[in-house]
Amino acid sequence: MSPSPQGRFGQSVQWQTLSVGVQVLIQLAFVRYLGEILSKPEWGLLGLVLAFAGVIEIFAQLGVGPSLIQKKNLTRRQVSSAFWFSLLLGLAFAGLVYSSAGVVATFYQRPEMEPLLQWVSISFVLAAFALVPRSMLIRRMDFRSLFWSSLIAMAIGNGAFGIWAASNGFGVYAYVGALLVQNAILGLNYWWRSRLKIEWRPHIAEAKSMLKYGMTSTVFNLLNYLASKADLFVLGRLLPGSRAAEVGVYERSVYMMNTPITVLGKLSDSVLFSGMSGVQDETERLRAIFYGGTYLVTVLVIPGSVVLALFAPEIVQILIGPKLLSAVPIARILILAILFRSWIKICDAVVRAVDAIVPASIIKAVFCTMVAGSAYLGLTMGLSALAAGIVAATCIQFVAMMALTRRLIAFQWPTMLALTLPGFRLGGLTLLSSIPALLLNETHWAPLKIQSILPQKIKE
Repeated sequence: MSPSPQGRFGQSVQWQTLSVGVQVLIQLAFVRYLGEILSKPEWGLLGLVLAFAGVIEIFAQLGVGPSLIQKKNLTRRQVSSAFWFSLLLGLAFAGLVYSSAGVVATFYQRPEMEPLLQWVSISFVLAAFALVPRSMLIRRMDFRSLFWSSLIAMAIGNGAFGIWAASNGFGVYAYVGALLVQNAILGLNYWWRSRLKIEWRPHIAEAKSMLKYGMTSTVFNLLNYLASKADLFVLGRLLPGSRAAEVGVYERSVYMMNTPITVLGKLSDSVLFSGMSGVQDETERLRAIFYGGTYLVTVLVIPGSVVLALFAPEIVQILIGPKLLSAVPIARILILAILFRSWIKICDAVVRAVDAIVPASIIKAVFCTMVAGSAYLGLTMGLSALAAGIVAATCIQFVAMMALTRRLIAFQWPTMLALTLPGFRLGGLTLLSSIPALLLNETHWAPLKIQSILPQKIKE
């Protein structure tokens, strides 16, 4: 007997939560290990390279994955055409990034970016190879298969290869190499577990039928991504080489704030988006999923944000190492935006499921402009001013996205308030229970104990 839609959705949430949690833990452990090896300028360099690659990857996929998930009726021809189309795009953009790496390095006045980007270009082919089977697993809500695929890939990529490469002096290339190994193993796992059969002849007309949604989804994803990276792009381009360490400090501050967002974002991008797409014509069920997501986010994020804010120095030492303690003041400001960004993620799932991407993209474009403006502000007034600008822009985006979502699914504000109250109560309880530790200054023993069992500082 197959499970009910509600039961299957609940199982999907459980498996994807477990999957994302394990991924984040493995990634945190690997990044923490690198924290003893890489310098602040190297973190800034790596952040710029990966941010630039992330922009290109959005174009390289052209919304093929979301199209496969969102489309109500899907044929084998469309799936086959999507695969060949995505593979062609992956090869084309890999060649583009490889050949233009020198131009990008010159633009940022960082010659060391060129070979890094050339290695990263391989990831576009690997991502294209894995895109269709992964999307089909998400469409089927087979998050159990996704969990095992991610666990195996990250254990080998980050846990084995990455640590070996970092221990043998490969520096930033250890991170890039781990990424490539991980993506290759992910692709093989997705194909094996999806049991997908592809026709050897592509059908251009079938691919075109999915391009409309794919193109609008690409614009939306691009704006969403730029909204999280525009500040880094501006700082990386305009800060002189003598201030390169500031780029690294800011990038790690954002990383600390983005860690909980990453967890919730992966849940909304997969489980919520897939579940909402399946009931995109049923407003009442859409609203119920939205309410459930709001409740879950609130009870997780508010207590977590309190802990992050109160124990930021200890958490920085645990997650990214003592060399980057200067990130604490910036991170504490950015933490104020975590709850709003988490709610925005749920709104994103709604607008993508019901294909209301155009008005949402306008909101994202305005937000990108505000983020870039905040980055210019940070160049003259300091990184704390930049962080404050990001928080203010996020609040404005939150108001706009909630207004759009309410127009789409007609949620009720009293219900929303009732759903958020448990989270605020938990946040208050977390604050009260933390006061004794703060007053007695006993919070420092934990990072020191953990520090003693981590690899010793290798080299600045």
